Order: sequence, then structure tokens, then C-alpha cells
Amino acid sequence: MSVAVQCIDFDCPSFWTRPSSEGFGDFSKRIGSIQREIAQMWGSESVTFGRRLADARFALLGMYRDCARADWDGYGASPITEDAFEEAKRIIELLPSSIEMPEIVAEPTGDIGFEWRRGRGRILVISVSGKHRIAYAGIFGDNKVYGSEYFEETLPLAIIQHLRRLYS
Repeated sequence: MSVAVQCIDFDCPSFWTRPSSEGFGDFSKRIGSIQREIAQMWGSESVTFGRRLADARFALLGMYRDCARADWDGYGASPITEDAFEEAKRIIELLPSSIEMPEIVAEPTGDIGFEWRRGRGRILVISVSGKHRIAYAGIFGDNKVYGSEYFEETLPLAIIQHLRRLYS
């Protein structure tokens, strides 16, 4: 049985996540089918502060195509892997709808970065490499934070808290 829950601000759990028990046959297929139907239904209309979710996905795909080969920058950059692309896609899908979409960048290490800037001295950057880790660094006025968090099905609480802090 499912129950609809209205969420406000950042306290929204991600209900449409693929279970980590990917081997349970029909159940997993049904969840995937429902996710695809919802994505088709909402894909072109999902908006986060004026920037379409579909635009962020399209930008990510274009960046991946441009940077999936070695030396994509002419200075020896590592290629963006499919695993990093899939994690980045997952990040986009899990971001709270109450915040702006970040700038998405390919990093020379082969990672994919997300950057939010909220004026002078307020920035948060997260990075994924396809290895189930999110590295992050942020500046909030005189305070600085950095670290890494395990990433699988939902955004780690620490990342959500830093986003909340950035947008407070």
C-alpha cells in the first residue's frame, strides 16, 4: 500500500527510488515501469525555480557525450565514466524541487561536479565519480565544510543539510 505525503522545503524523502535489492524480478520491473511512466508524464513539466529538470538532464547528457573520451579537454583529462554519469543523473532526480538546479561541470579527474552559488562567500560544490561517494565542499560566510558521504538511493542527510544552510 502507498500513501501520498505532502512535503515542504527540504524534508521530503525520495519515494521513487529503485530498491537496492535489484534481483527481485517482477517487483523491480514494476517499480522501474512506474518510474518511467512518471518521468514521461512529468518530464517536460518539472520545474525547479524556472529551470526545467529536463534541461538539466539534457545538459548532463551533452556534457557526458563531449567528455566520455580520454583527453577531452586537450590537457590529459580523464574520461567521464558511465557510472559517474548515472550517479549524476540520480543526483538531479533527487534534488529538492525548492532549490535551483546547480551548474553541472565535467572535472578533469573524470568526476562530475555540481555547483551552487548564492552570492559572495556562499557556495556548495558536490562531486560524484560513480563509486557511491559524494565529495563536497562548502563556504558559508566565515565557515567552511568538506567531506564525503556514501551515496546509493537517497541524498545523504549531510548534503541536504548543507543545501538547506546555503538556501537559508
